[in-house]
Amino acid sequence: MESTVKPWLTQNWNTFASSLLVHGLAQLGVRGFFVSPGYRDAPFIAALQACPDLYIKSCMDERAGAYEALGFAKATRRPAVLVCTSGTAGANYLPALIEAKTDQIPLFVLTADRPFEMVYAGAQQVIDQRQLFGPFVKQSLDFPAPGPTMDLAAWLSYARMLVEISCEGRQGPVHLNLPFRLPLDPVETADRPTAADLTAAQDLVQRLKVQPPLTQSLRLTTAVARDWVEDLRSAERGLIILGRIQGRDEQRAAASLAASLGWPCFADITSGVKGRLDHELMDPTHPIMSEALTEYRPDVCIYLGRRAVTGFFDNFLQKVKPRAYWVFTPDATVQDPGHVPERRQVMIDLVSLAQLWPDTPFVPRPAHEALWNASERVRTQLARPLYRGFCFADVAQEIAAAVPTRDHGLFLGNSTAIRAFDSWCDLTGKRLPIVEANRGVNGIEGLVATTLGLAAGAEHAWTAVIGDVSALHDLNSILSLPQTAAPIILILVNNSGGRIFEFLPIKAHGWVKDPLITTPHHFRFQGVAEMAGLAYEHCSDRLRFRDLYQKALRSGTSCLIECQQDPLADQMYVQAYKKQE
Repeated sequence: MESTVKPWLTQNWNTFASSLLVHGLAQLGVRGFFVSPGYRDAPFIAALQACPDLYIKSCMDERAGAYEALGFAKATRRPAVLVCTSGTAGANYLPALIEAKTDQIPLFVLTADRPFEMVYAGAQQVIDQRQLFGPFVKQSLDFPAPGPTMDLAAWLSYARMLVEISCEGRQGPVHLNLPFRLPLDPVETADRPTAADLTAAQDLVQRLKVQPPLTQSLRLTTAVARDWVEDLRSAERGLIILGRIQGRDEQRAAASLAASLGWPCFADITSGVKGRLDHELMDPTHPIMSEALTEYRPDVCIYLGRRAVTGFFDNFLQKVKPRAYWVFTPDATVQDPGHVPERRQVMIDLVSLAQLWPDTPFVPRPAHEALWNASERVRTQLARPLYRGFCFADVAQEIAAAVPTRDHGLFLGNSTAIRAFDSWCDLTGKRLPIVEANRGVNGIEGLVATTLGLAAGAEHAWTAVIGDVSALHDLNSILSLPQTAAPIILILVNNSGGRIFEFLPIKAHGWVKDPLITTPHHFRFQGVAEMAGLAYEHCSDRLRFRDLYQKALRSGTSCLIECQQDPLADQMYVQAYKKQE
């Protein structure tokens, strides 16, 4: 039977205006739409259903849907569109929008709304949605309700403006609030768009030109560039810190810069180059390494990219007081919690920065050799069997050894999950695939949902590593894993609570820490997997995990591997790891 759905809907002004926006956004290169259930957004949903070439995902829960859109935008570097009904639905987007604003990820939020005459009249499912997301969106617009007097050119112009604002400069989320009067269904009304209205709308969409996104890079002024080069050439004990760096071109540029200087270098797990550089330093929090760095006392320090997982260098640079501290980051905020007076922070892309790198031969000194020798001692420490039980370090090391480097991604949860890879895993000579993490505000919610979006946007498989509390925050997204086109291997480390707090000063105050901070529990996740129809495996030792992970990689399907661990396993491992011989 031939479909009766037409690419443009003209049954009434609501469906017509929605079609105008859908086709306009598609013309601007937007492809991903994440839709949550509701009735007030039915006209826009109808317009989406008429465009099967778009990626449309049904998201039962708005909070998880927002994180899926976040992951999709991370993978595609294009705005993903969130669509929801009126009332509190949009409020559930806020955590992901905070992450997107902080991490500069483009999102386009469309909240359907009641018309203005119903907002303060006691109507159901209605709140004042103007400026709903406050400072956590780059721009928020309230459109009028569709009708015969709507200015088609203005609607498209403002939609384009929001897309461009989302993509330009420091990327981030934008918000469009769109009220609909009845009817919300795709039913014909007496007063509806004419053939001339449709022709005019189609012509406007075809003529729509998107402004190329403005680059975040800024050129160094002559004076600043001169200072920068002079500091590099005069450095006697230089130090490079590679933080979070997104984009293959920028990662290659950072690696080239580090190799050209030849200085000791620390690379974050999210830098994209960890383990691949000569003279790379191991975990700076290890006593051997931290003591060696203090003795080294760098006179010039260079920080490339966003903030690293470890906070070690925040206090370290305050203590050693380098005479020159250069930070090159896309962040607009001060990337220096210690507010080191010597810091000079510049927003410039690393590819452009590489062109200014002076061709200066590196001359190693005894101080460099002492630092590298300390790093080798830490590497040797990691290679030894340190703990007989099963801990997060085992999981990280096995994944690092087996994860594919092509057509595969690695998403790391926050807290202990990402630190296990950053500190307790020797990646020397290993090549990891692209590594992603929600490090904008380091939250633990929406991690599975973000991986779902990454898999949809990148169109290849992912391994996600999270803790049990993160999983409990995002159970509904686990239920969606079997529906993904690209497989996701979810590694869930269950150590019965938030064990990251065992490494913080609060551990000395057990009466405060337990149970309200560590949130201990006795949950197991097999029942969740069964409810979702998701393949499930369980393990409690390293060899069993190795077999299960390699089996999951071969299977090419989504699955959940629950790693049961003693609550104190990581604490015992770190005590052995940091014990100086």
